[in-house]
Amino acid sequence: MKSTSRRPHVAAAAAVALAGAVTGCGLTGHATGTGVDIAEFTVTSPAFHDGKDLPARFACPAYPGGQGRTPPLRWSGAPSQTTKAFAIVVDNPDGSDGAFVNWVLVNIDGTTNELVEGARPEKAVEALNTSKKTAYVPPCPPKGERHRYRFTLYALDERLPLQQGAPLKEALRTIAEHTVGRGRITGNFGTR
Repeated sequence: MKSTSRRPHVAAAAAVALAGAVTGCGLTGHATGTGVDIAEFTVTSPAFHDGKDLPARFACPAYPGGQGRTPPLRWSGAPSQTTKAFAIVVDNPDGSDGAFVNWVLVNIDGTTNELVEGARPEKAVEALNTSKKTAYVPPCPPKGERHRYRFTLYALDERLPLQQGAPLKEALRTIAEHTVGRGRITGNFGTR
């Protein structure tokens, strides 16, 4: 989505910087400010393969077949001794205004190993996304463009003290401070 004013663009840039701090370039390293090693774990989907196309039902209704549903995700190998909750951040690094954060969902139960298609887990909390909404913004690239959508899952050392509608910057910072593991799957959508 294209910003129509400077303020949303600046806010999006700040969110992108924080998302970069959270996701990093790779899947290993240290949690921000904790010195704790970050474990890598596997994220998959029965609906699409990493680096391949997302089915149309996961796109916005502007696309034929688009239903705006969240894709099913599964994960394994998260650090079982230290994981108390999970968070997911979905972002699109290919937007014309830079990365766009489509969804931030925190406090997914730490014993869970999947998200069901189209569902939000009970007791999970949605933070604001780049659009300042507490909702999943489905893939919806402009006609003629093809974008990547990164579904990054974070294993957290505690349930986060965030309320529904928490500001994006605060949510990303808090995720970064409590990350003990992470994994990612990327899907593509749009015109080739």
